[in-house]
Amino acid sequence: MISKEISGFLNKLSDNLLIVNKLIVGTYLEFNNIKVSNNKLILSCVEGNDKKTVEAFIHLIQQKNGKFDFEDVIHLFETSIPSKDITVNGAVYTPHYIKDYIVDETLGKFPDSELANIKVADIACGTGAFLYTVAQKIKTKSSKTYSEIFKENIYGLDISDYTIQRAKILLSLLAISNGEDESRFDFNLEIGNALSFCWIENGVDYFDAVIGNPPYVRAKNLSDENKKLLLNWEVTKTGNPDLYIPFFEIGLELLKPDGVLGYIIVNTFFKSVNARSLREYFKRNQFDLSILDFGSSQVFKNKTTYTCIVFVEKNKSNSIKYQKVTIDNIRNKEVKNFTNINYKLLNNKKGWILNKPNVLEAISKIESTGIPLGEKFTIRNGLATLSNDIFIFKPVNEDEKYFYHQNGKLHKIEKEICRDIIKPNRLKRESEITDLKEQIIFPYYQNNGNTGKKEVLDEDFFKAKYPNAYSYLKGNKEQLLNRDKGKNKKYKWFEFGRTQALNDFGKKLLFPYMAGQPYFVYSDQKDLLLYAGYAVYFDSERELKVLKRILESDVFWYYIKQTSKPYSGNFFALAKNYVKDFGVCELDETEKEYLLSTDSLDERNKFLLDKYELNNLT
Repeated sequence: MISKEISGFLNKLSDNLLIVNKLIVGTYLEFNNIKVSNNKLILSCVEGNDKKTVEAFIHLIQQKNGKFDFEDVIHLFETSIPSKDITVNGAVYTPHYIKDYIVDETLGKFPDSELANIKVADIACGTGAFLYTVAQKIKTKSSKTYSEIFKENIYGLDISDYTIQRAKILLSLLAISNGEDESRFDFNLEIGNALSFCWIENGVDYFDAVIGNPPYVRAKNLSDENKKLLLNWEVTKTGNPDLYIPFFEIGLELLKPDGVLGYIIVNTFFKSVNARSLREYFKRNQFDLSILDFGSSQVFKNKTTYTCIVFVEKNKSNSIKYQKVTIDNIRNKEVKNFTNINYKLLNNKKGWILNKPNVLEAISKIESTGIPLGEKFTIRNGLATLSNDIFIFKPVNEDEKYFYHQNGKLHKIEKEICRDIIKPNRLKRESEITDLKEQIIFPYYQNNGNTGKKEVLDEDFFKAKYPNAYSYLKGNKEQLLNRDKGKNKKYKWFEFGRTQALNDFGKKLLFPYMAGQPYFVYSDQKDLLLYAGYAVYFDSERELKVLKRILESDVFWYYIKQTSKPYSGNFFALAKNYVKDFGVCELDETEKEYLLSTDSLDERNKFLLDKYELNNLT
C-alpha cells in the first residue's frame, strides 16, 4: 500500500511528468536490482536522473513501504497525474484484485489453447494496468514471449499521450523483469478518443475481449467536443449522459460474435434516467449480461463512487445474472449463486430492480397496493439558487425592519424581501423546525396578486425598495455571475439559478435527499420554503399525518432499501424517482385513526404488513 507521504512526494512533481516517470522507473530498477542494457525506452527514463532525488525517494519507500513492486509502479503511474485530468478524463487507480478478477473471468471464457491467439483491448487503458495483467495471464498459459504478446495480443487506447507513454514503460518493465531486454518492443497502443477512434483504420477489425475501467466523468464536466461525440451513440439519447455510458456500446461493437466484455463501472446505469437508452440497448439485443454489484461498498479509495463489475457475452440470453457482492468476495474469488432475472421483468423506463424472486414479488405487491404516492400526492424538490451561501443565512439578530447577517462583516437585510426556509437534510422531527429555520433573500414578487406565478423583481425597483439586500448581493455579484460556469445568461445575476419550487405552497411533509432511516416531518406553515431536500404537499393535515405514519414504517423502508440507490453508511436515496411508485394503501376512517393514535411502532408495522399482505420482509 502506497503511503500518503510517498504519493505526496510525487504529487509535488506531478506537473513535470518526465521527472515523475524517471523517478518511478529509476527507483523500481534500483530497488529491485534490475540492470537494463538494451531497451532504449527504459534507458531514456533513467538517463539524467537526479541522484539525490532518487536516493531520497528510495529512502522514503524503504521507510514507509518496505518494497517497490509492479503494483506500486502502477499505483503511482495512475495517481501521479495533473489534477485537471482526474476530473476531465476520469483517471483513477483500479485495485489489483479487481483487475485480476476481471481478467481471470474474461479470459476464462476461452480455452487455454486459444489464449495465444486472442486479441484483447482496453479502450480507456490509462497507464496499461489491465493490459499488464492480460499479458501476464497469456504468458502463463502459452509459450509466447512478452514481445510477441505485446505485438499480437494486446491493444490499448487512451486520450492522453503521457498515459500511453507510461503504458509502454510499464509493459517494457514487465518484459525486462522477465529476462526480455530487447532494444524496443512493438506495441499496439494508440492515442485517441474512444468516442471517435476507428480501429479498422489502424489495422484491427474486431477483438475477442474488451476489458477495463471506463472513465467516470459526469455530464456537467464533459468537454464540448465530447458532448458532441456522445450524440453519435445509440445509448446516449436520454437525459444528460455521463462519459461511461457509451463505453458499453463501443466495446460491444468492437467484439467478435461470442466475444466477452469485462468492466468495472459505476452501478448507476441500473436506474438513472440518463442510462435509460443503455437499458433499452441491452434489453433489445438481449445480451448475456452478468452483474456483480458492490452496492454501497467503496471499491475506489477516497472516491464516493458506487460500482459493479459487469461481464457481457456477445450472444443471446433472455435473462440477466445478478449477484450482490462484497470486496472480500472478489478478493477471494468467492462469487456464486447468481439470481437469473428475465429481461421481460425489467422496466427500462423506471429503472431495473435487480434482486431475488421473493424480493421482486414483495416489491410488486407494494407497488400494486392502493394508489402510487406520486399520483395521490404532489412531490417537489426544493429551491436551487446555485449559491446558497449567499442567498440563505441564519440571522444573528433582528429588529422590526431588518435581519442582521454576519458574513465577514455585519449586513443589514430588509425583512420584507426575506422568506422562511428550511433544509430537510438536517431535519428529523417537528420540534426542530423553529431552531433550524433560516432566511432566504427572495427577489421575486407575486404576479396578478395571490394567484399568479412568482416573477423576478425589476433591478431598479429592487435597488430602490430594498437597498441593503441589493447592496449585499451586489457585493457578491462576481460569484453569482459565475454560476453555471458563467455560461447561463438566461437569468439575472441576482435571481436564483433555477426556477424550481418558486411557486410551491401548502402543508407538507419534509424529507431529505438520502437517509439511513425514514424521517418525514410535518409542517403547516404553507409559505415555508425548502432547499436541499423534498416535500410531499397535500391540502389535508390529517391525510399528511396518516401518510407520515405509512412512510415511517418498515414496509416503506424495505421498499426503499430494495429499489433505491444505496450510499455508504447504509444510506439510501429518497429522490422522487425512487419514492413515487410506492403504493399508498387505502384506509377507512377507523384504520386511519388507529394509525394516528397508536404510539407503538411495532404495532403500526404489524398493521401495515397485513394491509400490504406481506408475511415478512426478508
